[in-house]
Amino acid sequence: MLLRSGRRLAAEDEPGRTAPPRRRSRARSDRLAVIPDEILHQEILPRLPAKSVLRFRAVCRSWRSLASDPAFLLDHHRRQPAVPLIRSCRISGRGLESGLNAIHLRSAKIGPSLQFPFHGSFSIVASCDGLFVVGSYIICNPATSEWAALRQDRKPIENLFALFRHQPSGEFRVMYWKNNSTELICRQEYYILTVGTNNSWLVDCPLTEVLAEEPSIFGAPVLLNGSLHIHWRRRSGLRYHRIRVFDTVAETSRQMTPPPVNPRHVMHLLDLGGKLAASTSKDGMTEMSIFVLQDPEHDVWAFQYRIKLPAMEIRRFQKQGSKRVLSSIHFSKRQRRRIDSYPLLDI
Repeated sequence: MLLRSGRRLAAEDEPGRTAPPRRRSRARSDRLAVIPDEILHQEILPRLPAKSVLRFRAVCRSWRSLASDPAFLLDHHRRQPAVPLIRSCRISGRGLESGLNAIHLRSAKIGPSLQFPFHGSFSIVASCDGLFVVGSYIICNPATSEWAALRQDRKPIENLFALFRHQPSGEFRVMYWKNNSTELICRQEYYILTVGTNNSWLVDCPLTEVLAEEPSIFGAPVLLNGSLHIHWRRRSGLRYHRIRVFDTVAETSRQMTPPPVNPRHVMHLLDLGGKLAASTSKDGMTEMSIFVLQDPEHDVWAFQYRIKLPAMEIRRFQKQGSKRVLSSIHFSKRQRRRIDSYPLLDI
């Protein structure tokens, strides 16, 4: 039916006439049908932002099932750009509160990430695949605000220094050490525990070269290609830098030659685009050198960058009184009962 203006009246507006049912256009689904499922599921969809992943759950049942698959979620997480997190402490009306804040490097902004559900100052001991070990017996997921105990019996684990994912089984495991005064060659015993269980076992001594000396692990170990790269420094006396590579699958270790740096300089291990790197500096503040491991089989390091920091800006920052609150974590029985009431993390 045409109006005087020449515009056709919609069918639902015409008296005595019903609108024909609308048919869905298959153009979009036909385009997706051209792309093999293997490429779509393994190469395209895991690279989408998190908001897009939530939206494509409504496309079809297969995509909804894919978005709920733990393997896909882990693959998607690993492909997302890394956002550094820092631990923060603040004093409020309820006392000292701890949390994690995300640093967005491109926008140079700090945004809130997670507020701990208990009061006090708590240290981050280790991290892996977005999970954090808080203190001596708790593991958390900041993305879902879920918490769980490292051990099934909720006993604390002292001297814990690494969290990793065991590739063959997919289990999350932690590594820690204990003193053994009866041993003369290696006075420290190293253990691995499967997270969420009481199953722990002894592994080979990763530093037999240092006799009767308590290990001084410097910084967080770097997990690359299924191996933990652990940095040792001597606390007193003759200074040195030593790197121990622990294979998390074979559960064997070997010593790696560190980059050619002054033993008295500060050194940190880091993951630089999938390669092991080391940052070194004389005072840890004004100048930094970056070395990258070029040949892992022969421990060949190559100098990559030199970064100079403005000394005047650093002094101005120090004068402003920026301080960090560092303390170990201690939970009372009351706090443990409160943590048990929070959502548990499904490991």
